Amino acid sequence: MAYDGELVKMANGRWARFQRCQVYRPGVEDAGETMMLIAVELDERYQLLLDEVADSLAQYRHRGIPVQARLDEAQRLTLHPEESSALH
Repeated sequence: MAYDGELVKMANGRWARFQRCQVYRPGVEDAGETMMLIAVELDERYQLLLDEVADSLAQYRHRGIPVQARLDEAQRLTLHPEESSALH
């Protein structure tokens, strides 16, 4: 399961960031209360940055250190201990 802010490399080799979005449905009482988690592809400068970061992540994981990269709303990239056993 993905979480808000998680970075993933998609099958096409491009990077995306999961982002929580509100779903508005006209004529429905709970319009705007429904939330969806979607993967938003990042622009080219982040594609290049993350390709370089992926090599560092692979080195950490090769040494048995599970980490994840996270891109926040201010577009800062940070590494965190991996929250699940699934590798991305």
